[in-house]
Amino acid sequence: MQSRISSRRALCAAVLFLFALIPALAETVPGRYIVELSTEPTPAFLSTQRARLRTEQRGMRTRLEARNARVVESVETVANALIVDIADADAAKLATIPGVKRVLPVRKLKLLMDRAVVLHHIPEAWARLEDGRAGAGVKIAIIDTGIEAGHPALQNPTLVAPDSYPRANNDAGLAFTTNKVIVARSYVSLLPSRDSDTSPRDRIGHGTALAMITAGVRAAAPLATMSGIAPAAWLGNYKVFGSPGQNDGTTDDAVLKAIDDAVADGMDIINLSLGNDLAERLEYDPLVAAVERATRAGVIVIAAAGNNGGDLNTLSSPATAPSAIAVGASTNDRTFAASATVEGLGDFVAVVGSGTTAATPITAPLVSAAASDGNGLACGQFPPASLANRVVLIMRGTCTFETKILNAQRAGALAALVYAAADAPDPFVMGMGSATLPAEMIGNRQGAYVKENLDGGRECIVTLRFALGAVPVQGNDPASFSAAGPSVDLGLKPDLVAAGQNIYTATQTVDSRGAMYSADGYVLVDGTSFSAPITAGAAALIKGARPGLTIDQYRSLLINTATSTDTTDGYHRDTQLTGAGLLNVDAALQSTVAAMPSSVSFGASGINPNLQRALTLTNLGTAEETYFLSTAPHNPDLPAPMLDETTVTLAPGASRQLAVSFQGTNLTPGPYQGFLNVAAASTGATIRVPYWYAATANEPARIVILDRTASGRANAVLRNAIYFRVIDSSGVAITAVPPEVSVVTGDGVIRQLNKYDSDVPGLYSIHVVLGAAPGVNTFRIQAGAATRDVTITGN
Repeated sequence: MQSRISSRRALCAAVLFLFALIPALAETVPGRYIVELSTEPTPAFLSTQRARLRTEQRGMRTRLEARNARVVESVETVANALIVDIADADAAKLATIPGVKRVLPVRKLKLLMDRAVVLHHIPEAWARLEDGRAGAGVKIAIIDTGIEAGHPALQNPTLVAPDSYPRANNDAGLAFTTNKVIVARSYVSLLPSRDSDTSPRDRIGHGTALAMITAGVRAAAPLATMSGIAPAAWLGNYKVFGSPGQNDGTTDDAVLKAIDDAVADGMDIINLSLGNDLAERLEYDPLVAAVERATRAGVIVIAAAGNNGGDLNTLSSPATAPSAIAVGASTNDRTFAASATVEGLGDFVAVVGSGTTAATPITAPLVSAAASDGNGLACGQFPPASLANRVVLIMRGTCTFETKILNAQRAGALAALVYAAADAPDPFVMGMGSATLPAEMIGNRQGAYVKENLDGGRECIVTLRFALGAVPVQGNDPASFSAAGPSVDLGLKPDLVAAGQNIYTATQTVDSRGAMYSADGYVLVDGTSFSAPITAGAAALIKGARPGLTIDQYRSLLINTATSTDTTDGYHRDTQLTGAGLLNVDAALQSTVAAMPSSVSFGASGINPNLQRALTLTNLGTAEETYFLSTAPHNPDLPAPMLDETTVTLAPGASRQLAVSFQGTNLTPGPYQGFLNVAAASTGATIRVPYWYAATANEPARIVILDRTASGRANAVLRNAIYFRVIDSSGVAITAVPPEVSVVTGDGVIRQLNKYDSDVPGLYSIHVVLGAAPGVNTFRIQAGAATRDVTITGN
């Protein structure tokens, strides 16, 4: 979940004028605020000091009500805060009350919307555990759209709810608990609109999908048999999204309260597949503060990196929290689609045409249309019966699909296989008009490969399948939508990646209006939303099998055992895109060494760095071990960090702190990145600690669009129509080179350029006026040599 959310700078008596700026920058909830109190919450409040905090909040309630505020909820575990309703014009007065630390407007947030277990070496990890016991004894909180507790994939009759469970906000909520879903709480009453269903029931499907991925049991779905990562784990349902069309988004007061309750309920792991593309500086972000306190209380927090990828510096909040395990998305190694299988050449994803399809697969010799017409376009008629009992390969272009397919049909073809054009390489549904010949489309690269073989004289047999089925695709690549770092504090994020594309999982069957509704209870989905629960399930598996470790040690086991995402030709992925690499659960289960921190960021500064960081290694094994340390830079010709020791011997349970330094003179501006490798002498097993440094020179390289308004009424004034930042070649936000904005096409007008860097690093926005006539308005942003055009359509 992510949204256009605001800079939400804290209010205090000395800076009340800031209050007027907040609505201009952010999408916030009118009349709703988080009032943070001055006493700092700590894990100790979970026991002895909770009564003192509650007394403080009772006194503050009276003072807030005297200033026309209505207290609607309180938070006392991961924050010391009261959530209030008050007129926007009166809210600034609350900051003057003694004991109030700051007043924050409530932001809106939105959703970040099988084979994956093989990709992450989960079956190997299962084989090392007692059958069916992965995640046993671990409690996982799903803070999301709710969970369909009765779903067949969430039934485990062997589980028994632990003492003091099930739990709910009220007796009605208990009806949504089972021996597996042991908590069912709803926070829908905190959302801006009145909702017809405030129960913990899932009406979207997103939360049920996460629950299945994290801890679902083996289930036979229509397209595949699947299992969650930790099927023996318990689930907590913390619903913060409402009903379709009523509360499709959520707010950070609801999420804050859900995190607070999850920690108080004793959850071991929290999954947050939600966020905000306009990630604030850490000190201003209440969800980041809540995540940090939850971690200090002993909870592992997993957060989706975000779906605003395609550029560096696109990470969402609260994945920016230093203690959260931020997870990006990689491609799965299979999808479900129609397909074309060419013997000896491969299986290809296909899209079925709009006309007649075959109920059963069609298998026949494949011939190229070029053999008859010379160009392969099939725009002219073929000789009668020349394609009899064959499937014909046709290139897109020049004439309509209807013409192509009719020509093939008249020549006696059994079916047609069309491939996309080079300038539009992805397959799509062909409009076939009156043609009734079964036909599919495949991608340009795949079709050109097949045609090359046919032109070379190869005889090929093809099988066209028109029903959905499993089709192999390229796995282990970063998904195009996956958000990247650096984080707002110039930390290295995401921490790792997991499959987040072509994920087949469970969903809700209650509300057909829900975005992920499916009558059969299963759906194919994409998003970092689904990478996060794979990692949360892995965390449950590891914690259940290896209890008693610290949060930092669990983090390292998951992050630093990740496998390389380098391409087969040796290309190194940016560490700010994939972190330590692809989740490897079996390696995490077996590793005997942990690193803290799990990544080393030297930050960003000039071209003459002289920096040092500390790295602590801990032997988690049962025997003394010697570790060999080395540095593996992405570019061996560039400076790399230096370690003060390259061989370390540790007794079981022992730790050693090492110095890691990075120095350079007159460095070329750009990123310096790679891995610090730690190899065990006895086994050769190696963990990898990613490192990163940015040598900066205030040279703009890219304009990153964080959010934009796609369309509006002609002649309308659109405030904050475009949110963007300027970054250098390392992804670091630049404000020293002021951007310029202009109108390229249409008669729109630039109303105002706004700078919000003090709240959200490098953030700018543009107020525009659309042209008086309907049509496309193109606005150009330029900083130095970097330019970016953004179109907004006037209706």
